Amino acid sequence: MTKLPNSMKHLLMASALMLVTASAALAQEVRVARQYGIAYIPLMIMQDQKLIEKHAARAGLADVKVTWQQFTGGAVMNDALLSGNLDFAVVGPPPFLTMWARTQGTQNQVVGVGALNSMPMYLMSRNPAIKSVKDFTEKDRIVVSGIKVSTQAVVLQMAAAKEWGMKDYDRMDKLTVAMSLADSMALMLSGKGEVTGDFTVPPFSYREMKAGMKPVIDTFSVMGGPSSTNVIYATKKYIDANPKMVQAFGAALREAQDAIGKNKAAAAATYLKLSGDKETVDSVVEMLNDPKVEFSPTPRGIMAFANFMHDTGAIKAKPSSWKDAFIPELHSSPGN
Repeated sequence: MTKLPNSMKHLLMASALMLVTASAALAQEVRVARQYGIAYIPLMIMQDQKLIEKHAARAGLADVKVTWQQFTGGAVMNDALLSGNLDFAVVGPPPFLTMWARTQGTQNQVVGVGALNSMPMYLMSRNPAIKSVKDFTEKDRIVVSGIKVSTQAVVLQMAAAKEWGMKDYDRMDKLTVAMSLADSMALMLSGKGEVTGDFTVPPFSYREMKAGMKPVIDTFSVMGGPSSTNVIYATKKYIDANPKMVQAFGAALREAQDAIGKNKAAAAATYLKLSGDKETVDSVVEMLNDPKVEFSPTPRGIMAFANFMHDTGAIKAKPSSWKDAFIPELHSSPGN
């Protein structure tokens, strides 16, 4: 057997290492978060139809593996994003702005890559005597997804500021409790306990309405117009390092959002398959036919939230425009 000189051995080892590295680079993993409710139908369509993989391949990224991670709240999701265990996160505008402000000037600065949807959240009440926020008493409890920081909690503060003035914007914070969407709906429908208000999203708000409960306020009425329910974001570090993947993600998102408008029944069927929800296709289509429900990547209501949160001290840094917080590819859209 011919003995290879050391120089040849080193060359072969280097070549093998280059092949292993190249192979690992080809098999890129993308980790995407989603939560519960019909607001996340675009992400479910992206998952079901493998749209990220499709557009990544078109962009020249081969063998992309997409991992979908289910979360029940923003805190754990943000921890995963900042620790490098998640690539694309999705939360409401206030939690996103909190992260945007908190990460300014750091290597983990977050940047919005698109909005997921625009649909009103409703503060439902099981007490027919409650007609406005001023009718809630010390004995009442209102469920929000996160105390002080969630979209519902911030909108409730905005409603309180309109009712009693900015100095009392946090007047209703003491009435709020954090709970999962399914648990709060079950409690409301049971009629038991101190919880008399549930600031929630479709399909939970629709079920409570069908049970005879009435909305007290909704996000659109408080905001003075449509606002994004969820935005998707990543770290600037990830965006700069993976421009083709971010482009592919955006294309997949737009295709999924367009698909809902073209065939709501198919979108409803995908939602039911992936969520395990026991609603019917017809009932989900009814929700999607609400003229206030829109699936678009255009961010809305961002500055209204940012201005209020900055005025109350919830965020220390404020974007001068919504565009400061989102990737340049969205800047030509009619956001606000």
